[in-house]
Amino acid sequence: MERKRNRNALRSMNVIMDAYVCLLKETPMEKITVTSIVNKAGLNRSTFYAHFTSPNDVQKMLEQKLVEDFLEALKDFDLDGLMKDPKPFLSAIAERIDMKMNYVKLMFEKHPASLWLNRLREAVIDKFMSDPNVSDYGDKKLLLIKLRFFVGGYISLCRDVLSNNISGTLTDLTEILSDTISAGLNAESSMEHI
Repeated sequence: MERKRNRNALRSMNVIMDAYVCLLKETPMEKITVTSIVNKAGLNRSTFYAHFTSPNDVQKMLEQKLVEDFLEALKDFDLDGLMKDPKPFLSAIAERIDMKMNYVKLMFEKHPASLWLNRLREAVIDKFMSDPNVSDYGDKKLLLIKLRFFVGGYISLCRDVLSNNISGTLTDLTEILSDTISAGLNAESSMEHI
């Protein structure tokens, strides 16, 4: 009985999130209401309020799921692999964006300053900074700066490709950046002037 309730709750949450995404395609985020969501979802308000408190809550849940999905795609990557050859890491991100292209593009277009980008960047950086081999890379401050530059820069460039500010595909971007990033991540430099 409990299992069925959990399945029904999950199904209701997914229907609500799907309705929100459909509305987001045609409506500015700030104009989406609980009424418009439940009408689109074919549910009643009490079902909505059983899972969410506001449309903003739905947005936050979608953003969290997006970050979790990206982290799942990156779970097998470690710091050594990233430092030696960033191309597989970049390819995994590009592939995951391609899989969820419509939604990711919608998030970039409708909510470009969204906190999900910051959460994604911080989650990826935390993943690599908590790697057991982090001490093999010397100065942690320098490593953190390189990772912030690498991850933040790559996310920014992906947004530019998806927004058509840069022509080409994510695959093109991955090819272009792999050698450049690899050389930059492994370059020895001084932190004296920072």
